[in-house]
Amino acid sequence: MALLNKKLVRERETASYKLEHTTVELVRLYAEFIGSPQEHVVNESLLYLFRKDKEFTDWLKTNGKVIPASRGESEKKANPQQPSPIRYKG
Repeated sequence: MALLNKKLVRERETASYKLEHTTVELVRLYAEFIGSPQEHVVNESLLYLFRKDKEFTDWLKTNGKVIPASRGESEKKANPQQPSPIRYKG
């Protein structure tokens, strides 16, 4: 079973990063594995990382950092089964 779910269509913003060749190839292969675009794999992987890193979530809280609500957050109120982009265990 895949660790990432299939892509839900959401508003996107373009960001450009240089990655090692091996990482790019693994993203391509994982995207093929789950049948979703590569950008979805990168996006969901980063959200997973942000949710799981307790030191990062503590740092966000300590420094009063506000995570911008995504379009999915406002749609979540209308459709409660849609997952939050970032989930914290508090």
